[in-house]
Amino acid sequence: MGKVKKLQREIKIGESGYVNKNCWLAKNLKYPPSKRCQYCESKFPNCLFFRYSIVSLILIIFLLVASFLIEGNVSRLVIISIFVLVIVYGYFFDKSTEDIIEANFAQRKAKESFKDLSRTLQQKVEEQTKKLQASYQKVEAAFEIEKEAHKELKRVDEAKSQFIMATQHHLRTPLTVLKGYLSMSLEGDFGEVGQMLKEKLGFCFDSTNRLIKLVNEFLDLSKLQLGKDILDIKEASITEMLQDVIAEVKSEADKKGIYLTLTLPEQNIPLAMADPIKLREALYNLIDNAVKYTEKGGVAVRLIIENGKLKIVIQDTGIGMTAEEVKNVFSHQFERGEEAKKVYTLGRGIGLFIAANIITEHKGKVWAESPGRGKGSSFCLELATE
Repeated sequence: MGKVKKLQREIKIGESGYVNKNCWLAKNLKYPPSKRCQYCESKFPNCLFFRYSIVSLILIIFLLVASFLIEGNVSRLVIISIFVLVIVYGYFFDKSTEDIIEANFAQRKAKESFKDLSRTLQQKVEEQTKKLQASYQKVEAAFEIEKEAHKELKRVDEAKSQFIMATQHHLRTPLTVLKGYLSMSLEGDFGEVGQMLKEKLGFCFDSTNRLIKLVNEFLDLSKLQLGKDILDIKEASITEMLQDVIAEVKSEADKKGIYLTLTLPEQNIPLAMADPIKLREALYNLIDNAVKYTEKGGVAVRLIIENGKLKIVIQDTGIGMTAEEVKNVFSHQFERGEEAKKVYTLGRGIGLFIAANIITEHKGKVWAESPGRGKGSSFCLELATE
């Protein structure tokens, strides 16, 4: 079975039963002769009690010899007195040396513990210092990376700005020129145009308009993402904007056989501080979106003055939205549902995102509501009048 028992743990100095192997007396006895011996590591000749015993013996002999020389004999009283003195003194010496040895041992252990603690603390301080230095180096490296990344982002931002300017000049300007020539051709400025050609030119004119609107949306989207100010704030009439948008979208509603109405409040409608072009674009996107995704019924637009603010509600009887679609409808990550793609295949999914950002830039609020799929939707926005 191998070793039957593991050797018992060695008793350390200061523990009960400790045997001082340097002392031949304790070593031979195999136990400490006195309690104080468990705190001692000295050799037997250096033992305080042993030395006391030697001194006491010498003192006894000296006193006896002195008494004999002085009186000519050693009386019994002298002998008893000497031994009583030695015994009493020895008792108190024993007690005091025991306390002294125990206190010295405790002091020595405390010093050793303090030294160990100091070494441990020093090691921990050195370890923590190394860790802090390593962390500092990592922070410095990360800071350098961040600086480089910031420079790169700045460079990319400048590149985006240049791209926007280039797009504006090289794409939007030619499209505007093309739209102008198509308009002039349709109006007969270059001569009489046949009916078939007129229809084709009209189709091209509408496609050019859509393309210009798409380019403008992408430019606005890029500027918004770059944090650039795209607004020219001035006093503007919300009523006129709504009336213009309704007039523009009405033909599309009529083609689909749905109603498109505008309800205004009876009281005077205050002017709003807004960018009339951009805010009109946002209103157009919201109303046009409602018309596009409504096949039956129609779209009702209401302007309300509520709590000193202008509130516009665009309520349709269209395809409606799920709770998830309502949550993400104004997000640039919004993905149109399959039902929406069936109703309007040309939708890009960014018009509402741009509209929401324009309204937010006006310090306004915009949100959507829908009771569910096939139950219509409501798009609401609030604008301050000052």
